[in-house]
Amino acid sequence: MPGPAAYRKGGELPTVTDANVVLGYLPSNAKLGGDMTIDRDLAEKAVRKIADALGMSLEKAAEGIVNIVNENMCGALRLVSVEQGYDPRDFALIGFGGAGPLHANALAKLINSWPVIIPPGPGVLCAYGDATTRLRDEASRTLVQRFETLSDAQIRGMLADLETEASKSLAADGVDRAEQEVVYQIDMRYAGQGMKLTVDATPKDFRAEGLAGVAKRFDRMHEQLFTFALDAGHELVGLRAVVQGPQKPFISADSGHGGTDPSRAAIERSRVYVAERWLDASIFARSKLQSGNRIAGPAIVVEMDATTLILPDHTGIVDEVGNILIWPNGKEGQMGRNGAAK
Repeated sequence: MPGPAAYRKGGELPTVTDANVVLGYLPSNAKLGGDMTIDRDLAEKAVRKIADALGMSLEKAAEGIVNIVNENMCGALRLVSVEQGYDPRDFALIGFGGAGPLHANALAKLINSWPVIIPPGPGVLCAYGDATTRLRDEASRTLVQRFETLSDAQIRGMLADLETEASKSLAADGVDRAEQEVVYQIDMRYAGQGMKLTVDATPKDFRAEGLAGVAKRFDRMHEQLFTFALDAGHELVGLRAVVQGPQKPFISADSGHGGTDPSRAAIERSRVYVAERWLDASIFARSKLQSGNRIAGPAIVVEMDATTLILPDHTGIVDEVGNILIWPNGKEGQMGRNGAAK
């Protein structure tokens, strides 16, 4: 509180929301929370304080605000990708939350992650995940010991005991043992290291590979994260058995099959400011989009809990469960450093 000026709650300082309103990304006639309107005039008044101070146009100031915010978010994405040893070009980018779909297309351009996936109801995706999450329990024990002093049979027995212990609570909740999925987690490090990494292995994998296989997985993980693996002994730190119940069925958004033409979902024409110029854009109702629809950017897709921006030279494709997959034009179905098909 008082929040963005555009919310009519008394805010006077410019926010990212106000900048999005000025640029046309949040249509001024859109509804927030069902009955809350957006005031474009108040948004412009707030952003003009920045524009006047910097001696630039209102639109350029608003675009500068959004660009800076996108770069900041890109830095956060690097923390969970590049700095963890993962190349973002090998991944898709999911935009969720109330504002995520507004910025996801721009972020994907910065880190080259395709497609952008906008799930149905992105503003309540976390709540949906919480409601459909799998039952889970785990049991663990600390065991600090060099690999060469241990045997596969010894560790396999310990993990089996932990599995039995963790499965009891799921069984008490009515999940049959045959429906339970088990993953072993081995906390380990190079002998003498202060930090540890966790290696996952299914019971089948551990039976087949043993501690030697776990050590190889650790070396690969260490090289991925730190660019090198040591020629040193391995040390166990702890063991864990994670037991999960069956995956709850995904409730598909019954979007129907409507061919490529999204015109039945079109609401009106509007304008958006992108790359220092105004462009004509279409506004679509998410609830009326159907599987197979192709939404050419620039376009805006509105729904009760979020607004999605599709940039020029990009296309949003509605898949069979209602996700919008945003691709650069001409690159649909491609991803990765070598353009490998998904």
